[in-house]
Amino acid sequence: MEKLISLKPPLYDQSGFLREIASGFEKAQVFFTALELKIFNYLDEFKTARDIAQEIKTHDVLTEKLLDILVAEGLLIKNGEYYKTRPELSPFLNESGPYFARYLAFSLEDRKDWMNLRQYLYEGVKEKSKNRETNHDYDKECIDWIARGAMLGRLQATLKIIKELPEFLKAEKLIDLGCGHGLFGIGLAQENPKLKVILFDRPHVAKVAQEYVNKYYLTDRVKVWAGDYIKDNLGSNYDIAFCSLSFDGNKEESISFFSKINNILNKKGLFILQTFTINNDKTGPISTLLWDLKETIDGHRHMHIFTDSELDDIFKKSGFNKIKDVEMSSSSEMPIKTIIVRKEKI
Repeated sequence: MEKLISLKPPLYDQSGFLREIASGFEKAQVFFTALELKIFNYLDEFKTARDIAQEIKTHDVLTEKLLDILVAEGLLIKNGEYYKTRPELSPFLNESGPYFARYLAFSLEDRKDWMNLRQYLYEGVKEKSKNRETNHDYDKECIDWIARGAMLGRLQATLKIIKELPEFLKAEKLIDLGCGHGLFGIGLAQENPKLKVILFDRPHVAKVAQEYVNKYYLTDRVKVWAGDYIKDNLGSNYDIAFCSLSFDGNKEESISFFSKINNILNKKGLFILQTFTINNDKTGPISTLLWDLKETIDGHRHMHIFTDSELDDIFKKSGFNKIKDVEMSSSSEMPIKTIIVRKEKI
């Protein structure tokens, strides 16, 4: 009889891998509950679990256990019986801070939908909710927040990518479609003293963009236009058109909009698009796949997400050939690509 100590396992134990996936639900619930209770608002300085429980009127023992899990998740640090938000995370977790991760509010809202995933798989796409608007309310506070987030790395990385293009230093006219704060166009104007820039967005957003143009003293070369870039005239004779995380149309709408961009570009002009894409085999990136599933359930209230090859096909049908794309994950909280295409249709 074989000795059990020398028994070779019949297969490699994968239960740890499966448990890690399953425990993601519990980990997220702890984090979301902490957000709902606004625990991180109280932990810029060290406090005990009892201090926090008294502040938010929760059970002492359970609050301590929740805080310990937040420590294990890497969100808090612990010194004896005292807890504090990790200093590098505090700006993103304290609601009163300028870098607070406002998008987490949508994650909180989406929990119920994820709990009902099986139901949606049986019943199909749900009716659009009346409780949440299709478009975000891009007021000045929101646009300023987006600007601060962009300056954490994506803005700088984007400017460096475009600055290195041979066509950029020769360019004389650029339009930023859905400019928001306008910092991409402003930064590009700083890098090319011959460049004239049009920042284009809806009227209430354009007012905020104008404030940023004034701040950087570029009113002579950077102009702000207000309107609807789908319906309105965009001008002509641009060397470069830039659009970052603004356009959200389906395939037909994308071909129509990209063709409109093609028509306003000079011969061999560049269109630079920043967007989210899915791998051609549709197995990654995981965060984009999750978002795409949620968007499909919601009836694409915010964005249509394409595979790389689907987007390439849309560009070709719009009169463009792709030069290259650049993965931006290292400078963004979500996997983003900067895609550079050249006008081929005259």
